[in-house]
Amino acid sequence: MKKFAIEIKWGIRYAFLWILWLFIEKSSGYYEAKISDYALYSLLFGFITLFVYYVAIKEKKNDFFKGAMSWKQGCVTGIFLTIVMAILTPICQIIFHKAIAPEFFPNMIEYSISKGNSRAMAENYFNLTSYILQSVFATLSTGVVISAVVALFLQTKSKK
Repeated sequence: MKKFAIEIKWGIRYAFLWILWLFIEKSSGYYEAKISDYALYSLLFGFITLFVYYVAIKEKKNDFFKGAMSWKQGCVTGIFLTIVMAILTPICQIIFHKAIAPEFFPNMIEYSISKGNSRAMAENYFNLTSYILQSVFATLSTGVVISAVVALFLQTKSKK
């Protein structure tokens, strides 16, 4: 377990940053008055996600691999970080939808209906089970890609 301490540490930090971001979204009115801008605004968290991957993989390179890390080692680091994030995702979603913003789903359902979607479609999409599944799979799929790209930039270049 010590071998993956950095990934676990940054996975937990990511979860706290995500909860903080969700609280900021709510405080900024993106679940009520500014609901039409929610999808675009929430995409900005991608920059924070990218930053977390960069810092975590860089720390692993410097502290664990002693400054010399291959692309494969960086990828494995990022993928393990992704798994930690995906495991924490349902907990974050539950905290968010039960404690921080219980009004999120009813407001999103009403907004979706106002844009021409049926109530059944909106209720099938905007519910806790759906959002947990969406976030786990989005975390896994994007995390693998981000890991590969960040590892490419952070790998130790071989001297010829």
